Amino acid sequence: MPARIRRVKLRDQVAERLLEMISSGDYEVGDRLPPERVLVEQMGVSRTVVREALNLLENRGLVQVEHGRGAVVSANGARAVHENLGFLLRTQPGTLWELMEMRKALEVEVAGLAAERASEEDIAAMRAALERMREKIHAPEGYVDADVEFHDLLARSAHNRVFLMMIEPVAHLLLASRRMTGAQADNARRALRAHEAILERVEAGDAEGARREMREHMMTTERDIKATLGGKGETGERPEAAG
Repeated sequence: MPARIRRVKLRDQVAERLLEMISSGDYEVGDRLPPERVLVEQMGVSRTVVREALNLLENRGLVQVEHGRGAVVSANGARAVHENLGFLLRTQPGTLWELMEMRKALEVEVAGLAAERASEEDIAAMRAALERMREKIHAPEGYVDADVEFHDLLARSAHNRVFLMMIEPVAHLLLASRRMTGAQADNARRALRAHEAILERVEAGDAEGARREMREHMMTTERDIKATLGGKGETGERPEAAG
């Protein structure tokens, strides 16, 4: 069967290329992007398309279009990260797995830090979320909400604001895939056991053990998502559409 053709507006294609230029480090905060006429020549599109793409990025918080200066790169906040990762998910194949790789790297270290820094109150809150997961094991919506809450509490237990700011938008974007895997009883039970093992290591103050359990959980989650999607996230279909 021939591969599906992705229908993406010219505006979105240009915005994606501009986003890649910014995220690659070619342009720092405060730098001015090339003038519209240069972008028109470089990308082979009309001035109208370039303006629409710049307006899209401005609405997403990545650039600020200033009179007399053109488009200037803005400082990224959590909202901008969330919006633009979401844009990549919709337009660029493979982004789902790149997000999973990022989540794996972040959450493994977060688990280790939580084992070193979590207070008694932090552990009690995580245990309560774990109990809600157990109670909602046959109710996918409630189960996934409790799952997300557990990971959020774990991140807060690391007491590192930067980690928390990075994890929150990624976790939100992966919510659809979590709902898909959580809807399957075997996956939910396996994830519940993994969360119990992670919390056990955190409560014991075993940083390396917590990292090990989280790493295994992330690898299992990735396998479950791939099995559920049947590879769609790698072939160009919109992975979030399945949720």
